[in-house]
Amino acid sequence: MNWTQGLIVFAVTFVVTYAMVPVSKKLATVLGAIDYPSNRRINTEPVPRCGGIALYVGITAGALTVFLGTHFFGWELYDLYRLKDVNYPLVYVGISAMFAVGLVDDITQLHPLPKFGGQIVAAIIVVAAGVSIGSVRIPLDTDYVNLSWLDAPLTVLYLVVFVNITNLIDGLDGLASGLVAIVSTALLYMVVLRGSMTLAFACIALIAVCLAFLRYNFFPASVFMGDSGALLLGLLVGIISVEGIVRTQSFIVMLVPLAIAGVPVIDTLSAIVRRLRGHESIGHADTEHVHHRLLRAGLSQKRSVAVLWLCTAALAVAGCAISGLSGAVRWGVLGVLAVVVLIVIWKFGLFRPVLKHYYDNLGGLGPRTPHKKGGGKAAVGKSGERPVSAASPASGEAPADTPAKGGE
Repeated sequence: MNWTQGLIVFAVTFVVTYAMVPVSKKLATVLGAIDYPSNRRINTEPVPRCGGIALYVGITAGALTVFLGTHFFGWELYDLYRLKDVNYPLVYVGISAMFAVGLVDDITQLHPLPKFGGQIVAAIIVVAAGVSIGSVRIPLDTDYVNLSWLDAPLTVLYLVVFVNITNLIDGLDGLASGLVAIVSTALLYMVVLRGSMTLAFACIALIAVCLAFLRYNFFPASVFMGDSGALLLGLLVGIISVEGIVRTQSFIVMLVPLAIAGVPVIDTLSAIVRRLRGHESIGHADTEHVHHRLLRAGLSQKRSVAVLWLCTAALAVAGCAISGLSGAVRWGVLGVLAVVVLIVIWKFGLFRPVLKHYYDNLGGLGPRTPHKKGGGKAAVGKSGERPVSAASPASGEAPADTPAKGGE
């Protein structure tokens, strides 16, 4: 890879994003896209939430830089595997559609169903442009299996999963932008090894927009990326992982992007199980995410974010190691990762609300409702869970000296 060209892409993307953040804050104020304090949010002051506008413009600037470089300045994109059949203008349309869905939600607070439908439409556009898994190599076999008619729906599902993983983890100042930067760095390492300059430039642009945005988004945040930013970043990570890793490797390596994004993946899975078990919509917000639990454990916002960044960095290193290993060694690393995942689930108590909901009602009759410690029934809200008090850190809210983003 020509690192001088990569540095140019990074610099342009970073500067444009950095310059656009104040503009996005003003636009958010005009459009009324403001996060006001509430019982499920951590911020104690109104904060603009259209930072995704700056991210989108920055990504566009990075893509335009690559386009101008290849068409007018002699840049050559060396891709050792199939990328030429991808319709890049149509991919950009799909990315823009995903950003638009998030922006509309930032302004109008879309109902979960049309929001999810919009995500699917955007992902379908990307897949129609040629982004697809195609075929995978199954474990213990050297042959590739063509996914045939399953290819398109599985790719759409894969992309939508990454979109929502990023959206759900966006709960503390700088958390999502930092995690995406770490994940993108790991992906950059892997796509460079696999010989794709196109995807390497995409990773570099992602890292640049996240770092530029982090200047305004780190605690105490003056702007949130909102759904417009979270959905955009999630889709881009999904596209890079599909084109750069999944379609070129075995079934095991397909799991590498999910392993790298392990913290938000585990958090998302626990949220889905928790909400389905409580007979709630998957899009229903609560205060049981991993970042809420760290705050309740007494960590400040900065330390909570640092812990999650370090966990993601460790998983990124492990994911990169898996991609370069084979045979029994790869399975051994996967086994270690599985143990680490179980420890994280146990340590953070990610499924504790689900298990408590079950054991509190074991052997009982009638509707399932949580119990107080003393044995009596607790006040039950619409979600079937006890209301969360805002009086102290133990209640699920941040300490009074840690105003910041409320997430979903």
